[in-house]
Amino acid sequence: MKTIINLSPGLFGTQPNEVYRGAGFTVTAFMFPGDIAALVLKNQRGALTLLPYQDLMIWDAVFDGQSLKAKASQAQPLRNDARGCFASHQGLPANYGPVIDVWLEVEEEAITVRARTADGPCRIQPAVQLAANSTQFSIEMVINNLAEQAQPLSYMCHMNYACAEGAVFRQNLPGCALNIRDNPQRVICSDDLSLYVDQAEFFMLAPCGRRYVTRFATRQFSYAVLQRPRANSRATAFVQPASCSPEVAAIPMAVMLKAGEMREFRVTTGML
Repeated sequence: MKTIINLSPGLFGTQPNEVYRGAGFTVTAFMFPGDIAALVLKNQRGALTLLPYQDLMIWDAVFDGQSLKAKASQAQPLRNDARGCFASHQGLPANYGPVIDVWLEVEEEAITVRARTADGPCRIQPAVQLAANSTQFSIEMVINNLAEQAQPLSYMCHMNYACAEGAVFRQNLPGCALNIRDNPQRVICSDDLSLYVDQAEFFMLAPCGRRYVTRFATRQFSYAVLQRPRANSRATAFVQPASCSPEVAAIPMAVMLKAGEMREFRVTTGML
């Protein structure tokens, strides 16, 4: 059984407001300075801090007392600014509208926060799902082209993982699927991961013993950008699932979402 709980803008204020409690979860609404609405989605192992009216980006992810996010100079979120967040959606069509609907979907073993933008040439529907007693979560995105013409799309689920010096990377791909580019800090997977696996799995093994994983379907994300760790660096670390290569994404109109076409993306990530 699924229970739907609509979340109106009036629920978000300067004081924390618990909007749901039950089945091992709590959901609390509040506002960061600058009137930026936020939700804390909490289970028995940790919490996700979400910004529902900013495309449902994830500001922070903390499990077993450990933040997954790389340290950033920006301590609090800013409006329409993804800097400092743990996860954000990049490469979306430019003409989608503002988020107008936010709601919870509560099930016996999972809770999902969903959002939907206003109808326009493009509509997006982001979601974040957290299972009970889990240190992993899913990031989803549905993109609908409602226009009568194609629109450019170079979607990436951008995650800003903390990456310890000496971390070891593993993946369920053969070595020939990886292509090291001129930048020695970046590893780009081949442009058709589905030739190797239906679901790609990337692992980061930290020297302290913590293990992290990111999984995604290769029919949705055919590329993955892997930023190797660097000492004293705040640059992006771990894997970035992408619908096309960075080189292709840099070319205007290179990849198009057809008129009336819908694309769905889902990434599962977190601690093992």
